[in-house]
Amino acid sequence: MFLFVILQILCIIMMTQHVKYTSFGVSRICQRVVSPINKAWYNVLRHFSLNYENEQLVQQNIKLLDERDNVFVVQDDSLYTAFSEEDTVKHQKRMRLYDYSYANIVYKTTDKTHNIIIIDKGAADSVTIDMAVLSANGVCGVVSDVTEHFSSVIILLHPDARISSKLLPANIYGTVLWDGISPHYAQLTDIPQHTPVEVGDTIVTSGYSNIFPKDIMVGTVAKVEESGHSSFLNIKVKLATNFKNINTVYLVRNMYATEINKLKANAENHE
Repeated sequence: MFLFVILQILCIIMMTQHVKYTSFGVSRICQRVVSPINKAWYNVLRHFSLNYENEQLVQQNIKLLDERDNVFVVQDDSLYTAFSEEDTVKHQKRMRLYDYSYANIVYKTTDKTHNIIIIDKGAADSVTIDMAVLSANGVCGVVSDVTEHFSSVIILLHPDARISSKLLPANIYGTVLWDGISPHYAQLTDIPQHTPVEVGDTIVTSGYSNIFPKDIMVGTVAKVEESGHSSFLNIKVKLATNFKNINTVYLVRNMYATEINKLKANAENHE
């Protein structure tokens, strides 16, 4: 009888341990199955959350861009004589010259000789050829072709890209173009050798084209060399836009481009 009771106790202990092990095993199996699902679901929620946050940030940036001084032309009343700064402001009229929107990049190249991006906005979104395209940090490129729902953009990393620019603080005008070597650097041309230039000086858009507003960041001076066979400096520019990392761009529409282009064409016809 005593032996029977001991055997019963041993059986109960063994059964309890087996149940615990089985429960632990089932728990581990469930964890292995559920954890990837939870991770995937979290990533989905995070993706949509980040997209929403990015959308909000883009909209805020557009509002800020729309209020910058370089999107307006200030017109003074030429018949009014100003006696104070306050009087001058009262008799100035600000005319909006540029309008901003945004697009997402769906295709991009940065390691070819003729690099482009394709964006998810087209003619249906009022995108037209020759609209300026900016990144969050500066100049990106120019719209070169448009379909109903998409557009291609010649970016700065393209031999046909030419950006009318201004070197600061020297306040000298030149042209930024890509030399086909690095996606991070370009060249600033047409700067006379006597111009005082330092590494770190700023290059911005000149505003002398009807594509880019003035004072948009292009890059900074990375290296300056004198040329032995030219009267211009060799200036290497660190581009403000990192083309490998951009996913969203800003489109700039010149609201009076048609009028300006007509006047340019008329002037050229009379030459």
